[in-house]
Amino acid sequence: MTDPGTRRSDQLPEGKIPPRVLRQVLDRLGGSADLDPGPASGEDAAVAAAGSEPRIVLAADPITFPSAEPGWHAVVVNANDVAATGGEPRWFLSSILVPPGTDAARIVEIADGIRAGCREVGAVPAGGHTEITSAVRHEVVAGAMIGVATPERVKPSGGAREGDLLVMTKGIAIEATAIIATEFAEDVSRSFGPEFQERSARFLKDPGISVVPEARIAARAPGVHAMHDVTEGGVATAIQEMVEAAGLGAIVEEAKIPHFGESARLMNRYGLGILGAIGSGALLIACSEAGADGLLRRLKEAGIAGGVIGRFVPPTLGILLDRGSSRQDLPRFEADEITRLP
Repeated sequence: MTDPGTRRSDQLPEGKIPPRVLRQVLDRLGGSADLDPGPASGEDAAVAAAGSEPRIVLAADPITFPSAEPGWHAVVVNANDVAATGGEPRWFLSSILVPPGTDAARIVEIADGIRAGCREVGAVPAGGHTEITSAVRHEVVAGAMIGVATPERVKPSGGAREGDLLVMTKGIAIEATAIIATEFAEDVSRSFGPEFQERSARFLKDPGISVVPEARIAARAPGVHAMHDVTEGGVATAIQEMVEAAGLGAIVEEAKIPHFGESARLMNRYGLGILGAIGSGALLIACSEAGADGLLRRLKEAGIAGGVIGRFVPPTLGILLDRGSSRQDLPRFEADEITRLP
């Protein structure tokens, strides 16, 4: 019998599958005593624990939207997942799928991007698969990163403790800013000028979507209990995943959530909620109050912006957004805000 949540008439929106469906998928996959953490909602990677020293960290993520550098992009987002679990990226596998009509030079260009991305994060390309197929309308690079971590540096998304502070690096909607500025280049240039468009399109590299440097710092910092990479669904979704994985609640101060002026202007221009826009480049960290000053100092010394945006609280309080004069539930986004673009 087909489960009610997966019957054929239950059409799903573009983007991450809803939590109710994800739970069914994870139930089908099952778990393993060899994995800690294993496949779970909100976890960035699985960690192979049994008989392994150091631990093996496993992550997989595709680039499914148009990207000027899908090979490089795939390496970075997969390295982020490994690093956000406390691992060091080591080996990258890729499945490159391109539509008929793609020329050989473009395939080589994608491979060059994979090589450049691996060099940037300290990994090596370990092969994979390349195919021309009518199953895709544009280039898709599905990647898997394998890394290593010593046991004390494994920081699962669900490792936060009650009373921990919620620290965030850089700013929100970094990746969304670059995507919008690239996909709607003409309109963005008309609305804000070509210099603004070019600067926003460069957000993939500056401030950048990699969180590997800050994750390396946080994994070694005393008092850090958990990390989570902000990706599809934006910072609101990432906070909810991290909090729910820990079985806690949280109070987040809206005024302390950092963002760039370019991001805010583009979100306003296209009527998108900045809290729900894809946000690779920001890392969430759960850190004890005693360790927070040391963590922030280490980040600052490395030239990485970071600040406290909230606190983990008992689960009975829920996940609240403090707006100064009022508190409300942190917004939930069924799909990433950029999927609402025409």
